Amino acid sequence: MYKAREIIGLPVVSLDTGKEIGVVTDLLWSHPEKKIICLVVEDRHLSFTNINSIGKDAVTVSSAEVLEEERDYPEATSLNQKEDELVLTQDGQNLGTLNDVIFDVTEGKLLGYEVSTGLVGDLLTGRMVMSPEMVATWGKEAIIAGCTGINRGEQGAVSDM
Repeated sequence: MYKAREIIGLPVVSLDTGKEIGVVTDLLWSHPEKKIICLVVEDRHLSFTNINSIGKDAVTVSSAEVLEEERDYPEATSLNQKEDELVLTQDGQNLGTLNDVIFDVTEGKLLGYEVSTGLVGDLLTGRMVMSPEMVATWGKEAIIAGCTGINRGEQGAVSDM
């Protein structure tokens, strides 16, 4: 299990030459498919299926040829664009802001969204992790959780993993 912020900033290394071919600058995922689509490596894309391994210190790929020209993924969501976006319940309760995306490193399966309530709230109670199934709407200015403030704990919200 990894968080996107743990991967952003890592070098991408080609196994056939041992050279660094770029640095991860963003992560794109598909909420409807609940999977990671690709890593953004500077101005190119690295499909999740072309990643050899994601380690603590680097992302490895078979060769530099697996990097693709940057293209538009209409179904994709970018962490850099959605980070700090407001998360609300359907009844208008503020849950906090989107802080990170949690996923399975071997399959790229989306596991959850980390929601921050601010520095003090994070220190006192920890960050909440919302399961992907809890998101009802990805709006332009807010993410709407498919729950109400009263029963959100019964609908898949868990404390920090």
